[in-house]
Amino acid sequence: MTPPRDSQRSRVYRAETPLGGRRFPMIPDCAAFVDEVVGSLWWNARFPMRDLATVPRLRPGNGARQAFFREEPSGPTITLPRRYRTAGVIIHELAHWALADAEDLPNHGRTFTRLLMDATAEFMGEPKRELLAAGYAEHRVHIGPPPRVGPDGVYDYGWDERLRLGRGRTFVVHWGEDQNSTGVLVSRVHRRLTLRGDTEDHSVPEREIWRVRPASPARPSVFTPAS
Repeated sequence: MTPPRDSQRSRVYRAETPLGGRRFPMIPDCAAFVDEVVGSLWWNARFPMRDLATVPRLRPGNGARQAFFREEPSGPTITLPRRYRTAGVIIHELAHWALADAEDLPNHGRTFTRLLMDATAEFMGEPKRELLAAGYAEHRVHIGPPPRVGPDGVYDYGWDERLRLGRGRTFVVHWGEDQNSTGVLVSRVHRRLTLRGDTEDHSVPEREIWRVRPASPARPSVFTPAS
């Protein structure tokens, strides 16, 4: 599939510039903060498969010009040059790791910015979230709606952006108490989805949706940096 255009990237960077946050002098200090975030109940409710056993390896990035997350054959890494070892930057890169499987979504799209807003509030405090929200407004950054929570208690961040970008694509849509429908998204009007299946169309009320996933594998991302 064609990679989605990452149209918000530069605006997201500008909006985050004033955020700052705690500064960590050494990589072990950064690692302790990563463990604090990934080991929290908040994180586990949203990304149970992204746990402390699979946390990215931190690299000092000597000579690197920016911080970035990358999937490598040996596992995920986050590169943190000295000037970027702050709580705000680390949360940004952890958000990329959290959404690494969402390869059908833009790296800095509405799903990413919603997650970053929520994580900023949780791990940096409400004043920092308000500062980030003001930056997003100033730089016209689009933010997705809050995640939906499924019967399993897991939050889904990508549901709205997938539907927004996904006309003509095939999805598995989970909704209601424990129902799912699979088909090509042909319309999204009057707060209802129409999915065209092999033998019939499915009409799904949007308010009942709690998870949306592509029905086929998306593009590979090995060696693709996300900063």
